[in-house]
Amino acid sequence: MPRQRTLTRDRVVRAALELIDRDGIDALSMRALGRSLGVEAMALYTHVRSKADLLDAVAVRILDELDLELDRTMPWPQRIRRVVHAWAGLQERHPRSFVLVYRAGLRSGVVERVTEELLDALRVAGFDEHGAALACETIIVFVDGALVGRSSWTDHDLQSAWAQIASTADPERYPRYAEVAPHAARLTWKQILDSGLTLLLDGLRARLLP
Repeated sequence: MPRQRTLTRDRVVRAALELIDRDGIDALSMRALGRSLGVEAMALYTHVRSKADLLDAVAVRILDELDLELDRTMPWPQRIRRVVHAWAGLQERHPRSFVLVYRAGLRSGVVERVTEELLDALRVAGFDEHGAALACETIIVFVDGALVGRSSWTDHDLQSAWAQIASTADPERYPRYAEVAPHAARLTWKQILDSGLTLLLDGLRARLLP
């Protein structure tokens, strides 16, 4: 008979993340998680205080995967791009569980580290305190809105929708729709994110001009 692995908090959290990544947050219950680990649900409470505590721990585990090497010798726009791409990488790896990183009161320094990098890049660029705050919040709203919104659709969903439009749009009533739809049907989410980020950075550069 195979020996049962010892149950630990790390193992519980890892199993919860795997369950959510596979089936979504709504599928997580202590009973379902217990089944996946081969234990009764009550056994989990030795390692987590509650489901809320478990969800917080899963969120922190996701944040701990952030792949971001800081290099303050780089040009400020490139520093911002690195932060955005690293943050987007978390959503790409965990599309169904990523939204958990926005839970309030998480005990992780990752968000503070990312925000500090954005603010320092903006201050180095030449923004004053107010300008840096406004620019940082603008970047955060743009990126977070894009990432949370992405959880409800994939590249295939987007491209299929535009392909359907391309095949059915009436070119006489909607000529621009008809001519642009085939090109939109080839876009990827990363292309759209990078395009938006480029427009945003170009706008921030323009604000620094005398």
